[in-house]
Amino acid sequence: MTSAPRPAAIGIVLAGGDARRMRTEPAPGAAAAAPVGKEWIDLGGRTLLDHVVEAVARETARTIVVAAPGRPRPPVSHPVDVVRDSRPGSGPLAAVLDGLDSLGPSEAEPLVFVSSCDVPGLKRDLVRWIIARAVATAADWVVPVVGGHPQVLASVIRRSLRGPIAAWLDSGRRDPRGLVETLRRDGLARIDLVGEREFVAIDPALESLRDIDTPAALAARRGGA
Repeated sequence: MTSAPRPAAIGIVLAGGDARRMRTEPAPGAAAAAPVGKEWIDLGGRTLLDHVVEAVARETARTIVVAAPGRPRPPVSHPVDVVRDSRPGSGPLAAVLDGLDSLGPSEAEPLVFVSSCDVPGLKRDLVRWIIARAVATAADWVVPVVGGHPQVLASVIRRSLRGPIAAWLDSGRRDPRGLVETLRRDGLARIDLVGEREFVAIDPALESLRDIDTPAALAARRGGA
């Protein structure tokens, strides 16, 4: 008996941030350390980017990495297409827009799983489950909510929201959560907010949503690896 084919989803992994919070406090009289691109950070002999690409690429038909312009990308264990961030410093929505704009004509209305590069605990099961949920609900945006906060960087979005994202950015807004709430409140898109209880059933420790954005978080993750 053969299993049902998986949806032809696309993966977008954001790897263009400057990781300012990863900078450690300098010793008195010493110069501050330069920010580290989080995609290069080593965890267990692999970069953070490779951990995330591994989970995403195995559950999607194609994986796109949105990287900072002029910054080299670390090698990864699966083929990826690289898109350069056209609005550096404008936040994750601008990078998501770049990823959506890179989709080809044959990918007119794909499901797109969006992740940041700093969640090395991302589970393949969660990626697969949330994509399947998007298929089942026909929602325009499936967004997990943990602790009352929408987790846009672990969501599934449709290309049809390209226009609302661009308009939001053009209005001077950058906050993904504000966009989700506006679209939901005004009935401008079918927003499926997924409660924490449903995610715990798949990822009990919610490792898929545990980002590494400070040296302390990295040290704790390495200590528990």
